Amino acid sequence: MKNVRELYNNFIVKLQELTYTIGAAKRIQVISEYVDIRSDDVILDVGGNTGKVTEAYSNNCKEVVVLEPKRNVVEYGKSHRPNIKFVEGQVENIPLPDEYFDKVVASASFHHFSDHDKALEEMKRVLKPDGKIIILEIDPNTPRGKRLKFCENLFHTGAKLYPPSQLRKKIEEHNLQVLSTDSTSIGYFLTAVKKGSSPTDQGTTQSTHMPTPPTTGDNNTPSKHNKGSGGQQQNYH
Repeated sequence: MKNVRELYNNFIVKLQELTYTIGAAKRIQVISEYVDIRSDDVILDVGGNTGKVTEAYSNNCKEVVVLEPKRNVVEYGKSHRPNIKFVEGQVENIPLPDEYFDKVVASASFHHFSDHDKALEEMKRVLKPDGKIIILEIDPNTPRGKRLKFCENLFHTGAKLYPPSQLRKKIEEHNLQVLSTDSTSIGYFLTAVKKGSSPTDQGTTQSTHMPTPPTTGDNNTPSKHNKGSGGQQQNYH
C-alpha cells in the first residue's frame, strides 16, 4: 500500500511539474521583471512547488530558498534542482530566522494559505528592513479568476482569492507599505515594503546564517531565533 501511495504521489508531482511547464516561459518573464532580481539578493519563494519557476532566477541572485509544505514535492525539488534550497514547512510558521531575506515571493500561492494574517506576519518577520514582498495573484472578478474560483470551490480546497483592493487593505493591516499593484497578462502583482529599523540598530545582534534545512524524513524544523534573547532559541507558535 505504501509503495502504491508513493507512486501516486510521485505521479502527482510530475503532473504538477508538467502543468508548470505549460506557459512557463511567459510567466517566468513577467515574474522576473517584477521580482527585480539583484546579484546580492537572498530570496524566499513561498509555496514555490518543485522550483520550476524559481529556477529561472536562482542563478542571478545570491541565494534562493523554496518553502513548500509537501514532503514529496520537497524531495522532488531537491533531487532535480540542487542549486535551490528546499525547506519543508508551513508559511504560517516559517522555520527560518528573522530578517534573513531581501525579498519574499508568493507566486499564485497566497490564496492557498490557511491563515493569511499569520502568513503575512511570518513573511514580514523573515524579511529584512526595507525588504520587499512580491505577491502574484488572480483577481476573482476577471474571467480567469472566476474560472479558478469555480474550480477551487468545486474541489473544496478552501482557497480564498482577493481582488487587488482587498489584498492591498490586508497587506496594509500588517504595517507593510504597498508600493504598487499592477495588472498583467498572468495576474496582478502587489509589491510591498517592510519599513522600520532592524533590531541590530537598537544595540542587539542577529545571526546572519540560515539554519540547515531538515533532512528528508526528519519531522523537526530549524528553530527560529529571537534576536533580543542573547542567542537563545524561541518557538514563535
